[in-house]
Amino acid sequence: MRRRRFLVGMGGLCVGLPMLHKFAGPELARASGPEGAPKRIIMVAYQMGTHVPQWAPSGTGSNFTLGTITEPVAPFVDRCLFVSNCPNAVLNVGGHGYVYGHPAKKESVFTGTLLQHSFGGNGANHINNVISSSPNGHFRTPNGPSVDHVIGQALLTSEHRRPSIDLGIWGRGGVRDWVNSLFFYEGPSNPVSITAHPGLAFASLFNGVDPDGQIDEGFQSLQRRKKSVLDAVRESFVDLRQGLDVRDREVLDDHADKIRQIELDLPPLATCNVPTDIPQGDQAYAGMSMMQLADLQNRIMAQAMGCGIAPVGRIEYLDQEKPLFGIPSVDNAVASVQDWHHPIVHAVEGWSKSSNARVTGFRFFVQKFADLLGYLDDIVEGPDGQTALDNSLVVLGSDLAEGDGHAANDLCFLVAGGSGPGKRGYHVNAQNHNVNRFLTSLLHMARVTNPDGSPIQQFGLSGFTQGPIPDIVV
Repeated sequence: MRRRRFLVGMGGLCVGLPMLHKFAGPELARASGPEGAPKRIIMVAYQMGTHVPQWAPSGTGSNFTLGTITEPVAPFVDRCLFVSNCPNAVLNVGGHGYVYGHPAKKESVFTGTLLQHSFGGNGANHINNVISSSPNGHFRTPNGPSVDHVIGQALLTSEHRRPSIDLGIWGRGGVRDWVNSLFFYEGPSNPVSITAHPGLAFASLFNGVDPDGQIDEGFQSLQRRKKSVLDAVRESFVDLRQGLDVRDREVLDDHADKIRQIELDLPPLATCNVPTDIPQGDQAYAGMSMMQLADLQNRIMAQAMGCGIAPVGRIEYLDQEKPLFGIPSVDNAVASVQDWHHPIVHAVEGWSKSSNARVTGFRFFVQKFADLLGYLDDIVEGPDGQTALDNSLVVLGSDLAEGDGHAANDLCFLVAGGSGPGKRGYHVNAQNHNVNRFLTSLLHMARVTNPDGSPIQQFGLSGFTQGPIPDIVV
């Protein structure tokens, strides 16, 4: 064997292999996270709750029929977990000020704790420090992070370009650059900053795209180089293999198999498709409904996740006092009353809980959630046809159950995706549990553990609850 041919082949072994993941670049990074964990978590939150009788599937376990409001997720029902009638019992710890009215419900539903000013003593997030306090004021933050932040920290790797992707849909149409989340927090006094401007989100996430939406030539060149590295390494292996004895061929083939596995693990170029029709200027969004804005933000979220930009995605429907849905029958009903909030959601002033406008409005949020699942399911991520949805944990929730009475004793959650040890194609009536146990269940589904590797047994208010909901985690 000539020395030159040997060195060329060894170049594939010693140079190609170590650099493949680095050469792939952050826009195609894949979070490894804990073994068996989802690659990402996406949380979707909206205000004002739902109509529980038409949200909750009939029947429990794996034998159930979807309700009118949850029908839109029918194409993905075998990859969905439905949790109904789940009480947000932590509110009871704070007293009447939390149980009644809107205060603290959005802030507690994904954090599992109360507002900061309800903690005396040393201020630690423990039930022994809770003091009876009436929540007031517009700048309220909970006494701990939301569950998405904790899961995201566990899935975050150095190859991610950013820790999270945070998008909003402005309820009254149009856009807002950045607003503070009411549902998602990185810690006390630290709400997540959300952009309700698809053009701004697009520009900040896809930096290989010019302002007109055209993919930069340098970006395309980088994509082509990622594939060419594997091709070059494979060619050098084929050349080196000639003339080797059986034993050396086995050694080389073993290395070639590893390269092949890396090639399979890297998503195809189509996985990182960048949307090219996202409007850029503010004027382009004037008069846009939530339906139009949600479609843009859903597509941006799905493609950004497919590109491996971050391990956490958040979508929040903002300002729901008088929302513009883009559904004529609902928008006409909203326009006919003082605002959407009290008469329709709270079923007062002649509005019934099961009115068509009310149910159709609640169904809208599940439909948009289903649309997001569809976009994720169109992104192929694995050699056996696994999709971004198969590798995701996607959660939909709200601050209320029935708006009538500001109820928080029977919240409904929808969990979708194919990864993690939670049950799918399943309905759990969680009336004997609480939101904190549901949040703990999400940690188990994401395979997030304590530093010593032991399972996490509580989330949110310490000393309040123990363990996940048994019927959720396999």
